[in-house]
Amino acid sequence: SNGAEGVVEETNLAAGKDMLVTRLNASISKALEKAKELSEQAPSCIVDSETDAAAHSIQAAELSARQEWIENHSILDEDGRARCSFHFCRKLFKDNTFLIKHLLKKHSEQLKAECAKCHDGPMMETWDKDECRPVPPVLVDCGAKFGLLPSAVTGHNRPLVHDPEPELWREEQERIAEEDRKHREREAAARAAEEEIQRRREQANAGEKRKSNFVDPDDMVEEKVELKFENVVVAPPPKKKKKKKKSLL
Repeated sequence: SNGAEGVVEETNLAAGKDMLVTRLNASISKALEKAKELSEQAPSCIVDSETDAAAHSIQAAELSARQEWIENHSILDEDGRARCSFHFCRKLFKDNTFLIKHLLKKHSEQLKAECAKCHDGPMMETWDKDECRPVPPVLVDCGAKFGLLPSAVTGHNRPLVHDPEPELWREEQERIAEEDRKHREREAAARAAEEEIQRRREQANAGEKRKSNFVDPDDMVEEKVELKFENVVVAPPPKKKKKKKKSLL
């Protein structure tokens, strides 16, 4: 039987691997077809023409924002020295070249935040054009018991919000009913256990009574009784009455 189970298990594993391989091959085929279509449209096209144009515009905006950010945070003195304009830094350098290296190395987080603003416009335009754009969930008041809960917004032309309160009350009622059922089962089990203990106690008491009233003639034990007469007052024997002699006369 163990050998048969091993063969069945190996067969199932092989079937699972075949299914994974089939799905992977299908995904690879779709990806290759999509890449072929894009390569036929334009050799330098990565996604589509609209997305590539937006990416090029964002790159150009980032380069412009980077140059403007460096100029805004550089202070040049008359003697050619340059100073960092951040109020928490204010370091002085020999010329502007060393200042640029300092800004790119020590204040790169501020530069990333400035360049990230270049993505806001194209992202908002893409979001406005998307008919199935994702909308953040809204908070729905579900009463004092459940409070505010997030709910997804669905629909495009007419946005709708699902009210989770009826479902929550139904689950709460099911939970209360389940707890009540378990409580009744525990009480019934406790009563049954108590009745079983009482029945066994009564049986034990009845057995003890029968045992105490029963005398086995083959197993009789001779009991010896020891009497002690210490400090016992013994009454004197009664006096004998003298008989009167009858006279013969």
